[in-house]
Amino acid sequence: MDMTIRRTNKRWTIFAVLSSMFMLSQFYRASNAVIAPALVRDLALNAENLGLLGGAFFYAFAVIQLPMGPAIDRIGPRVIVGFLPLVSALGAFLFALSDVFSLALLARLLIGLGMAGVLIGSFKVFAVWFSPDEFATMNGLTYAIGMVGSIGATSPLAFAASLLGWRVSFVIIGLITVLNCAAVYSIVRDRPEKAEYPLPAGQLSGGEEKIPLVLSVRTIFKNVVFWQIAAMAFFRYGTFVAIQGLWGGPYLIEILGYSPVKAGHILMMASIGAIIGAPLSGRLSDKVFLSRRKVVLGGMCAYAAGMVFLTGFSPVTHEHLHYGLFFSLGLFSSCGMVLYSQVKESFDIRMAATAMTAVNFFTMIGGAMFMQGMGRIIALFPAEGGAYSPRAYHAAFLVCLLSMALAIAFYSFSKDTKPSRRVPWPEDGA
Repeated sequence: MDMTIRRTNKRWTIFAVLSSMFMLSQFYRASNAVIAPALVRDLALNAENLGLLGGAFFYAFAVIQLPMGPAIDRIGPRVIVGFLPLVSALGAFLFALSDVFSLALLARLLIGLGMAGVLIGSFKVFAVWFSPDEFATMNGLTYAIGMVGSIGATSPLAFAASLLGWRVSFVIIGLITVLNCAAVYSIVRDRPEKAEYPLPAGQLSGGEEKIPLVLSVRTIFKNVVFWQIAAMAFFRYGTFVAIQGLWGGPYLIEILGYSPVKAGHILMMASIGAIIGAPLSGRLSDKVFLSRRKVVLGGMCAYAAGMVFLTGFSPVTHEHLHYGLFFSLGLFSSCGMVLYSQVKESFDIRMAATAMTAVNFFTMIGGAMFMQGMGRIIALFPAEGGAYSPRAYHAAFLVCLLSMALAIAFYSFSKDTKPSRRVPWPEDGA
């Protein structure tokens, strides 16, 4: 019994360390929103440059996703998550030193590259250390903790930037990244020494027969369910991170007249909503509805409905309603984390990381393209006095809404999956 308790404690320690690394990833990807006015001033940016700078993280992140899955499956998540984020630390230091757009762009690319294996590497560890019917819940908890990083990229970053400057703030976060890498490599183990629940033969020993990479990729990309999941991931995350991680900030500051700190408070509500929604949706999927598709569809329909209030058709004018609106966007958007459970359960366990990183590729390329694409839409409208009109932002938000409607229609025909039956945790020696 004591050995079982120690193993159980070990998995939660591993969970905490990996979640803290994902927290940094979430901070980096959302960190441009509240410092956008300072970046525009210090680096002489326009809307299109700002959109590209925000999207650079996601382009680098996305490009490496397809080889990242097989690398995690073969090398192991401990090495990937323990060392690759050092590249992000280098990018953070370079970003702090940037005085021109090109250097800042390179820095953001390095930051995205370094964080590219954190989420799927963590999921790969959880698939072994936790039982199958806990997987969606653990994914949701990871996302919820990670969103604390997004909170750090709102009001706290705005405050730190006003006190220390955005450059010093990024030096500090780079140092924290280095320390977290050391913690991951010291604590995380790819698999427990002994199975705590039945797994496919060879899963713990590392001696399982590998599925050839070409066959894995062909199997995944020929499956229509994968494309339905990938499309939903692309539009769900792309629209959300473009709003919460970049364009929501200038919209609140330039159009609605909020201060950067007040805008940070409102953007923080999206993160708080996601913190509540991600584990809740995972729990509902695992234990209540026993369905992945039902939870995703319900959440995405509610998320898209919230976007209507950003398009100018039904404007929100009261400050408190803006808090509620951004909270609801985070709450319902976070249901999309269940997509990772659905795609994992749609393929052989031996290609789990490859399937999840393939979805993550479209997730992150969605973030890149919507950040940059919204910037291009906004830049189509004339700027007056250095600021764009409400119509420019409303047009960009309308594109987000229409994109989500198409994604929901396509995904609604996907094949559902269900969590595996729970296997009791055995006593030591049982």
